[in-house]
Amino acid sequence: MKYGLNLVLLFCFLGLYSQTAATDSVLVDVNFRFTDGLYTNAEALRTNQPNITFKTLAGNLVVQEEEYILKVENLYPKGRPDLPVALQNIDFICLNGLAYTRAYVDTIRNFTVYAGLRVRGRLCYFAYEQNQPDTVLIKAYNPMTGIPFRQQNVIREKPMLTERVLALATGETSPFDRMNLMRLMADDPALTKSLESLSIEDAEKRLQRTLLIYDDRHPIYLPAPSELTN
Repeated sequence: MKYGLNLVLLFCFLGLYSQTAATDSVLVDVNFRFTDGLYTNAEALRTNQPNITFKTLAGNLVVQEEEYILKVENLYPKGRPDLPVALQNIDFICLNGLAYTRAYVDTIRNFTVYAGLRVRGRLCYFAYEQNQPDTVLIKAYNPMTGIPFRQQNVIREKPMLTERVLALATGETSPFDRMNLMRLMADDPALTKSLESLSIEDAEKRLQRTLLIYDDRHPIYLPAPSELTN
């Protein structure tokens, strides 16, 4: 009886351990919540434990939730504005469970822009608009003849959409296009063959759907979010 009881206790322990282990990892999808805070790189993000938590910080940031954009003017330890956080060393900021990746620095308005992961999974998708110089030809016309008598190239800023894909397992970011997606999905020959068989125009229209299918077929699990999210 003693050995039988020990075996029962052992199986109960193993069952409890397996249930606990199962709850430690969570599928990364649209409902996955990252622990709020600052992460230095993708490796830190995969642990779902921030390098710096918001409860230790002060500063100024603005969230544009509908645009998946986070703008950070500055962050610093509470009471020490003379010791600003070097945002160039912070690859990800997680806020309200959503991970934002550093996109670019707006030198005119003096803030760093982070773009939210709109698609979460083994391959994540993010996008943002950034003003880029665009050359426009301006012509002045003779009102009598309708013939241009002067023209000049003028450089103006134009918002340009940037789309990128993040490989969560490696931290690599790449332009969101057919060639990169085929390379990143090399372990799924059916999907890569499907993209390869399409025309460039048709493939571009299918990129988002293909990405979602790939993430569904190739799930990735990360640690559950910490309760210390502030």
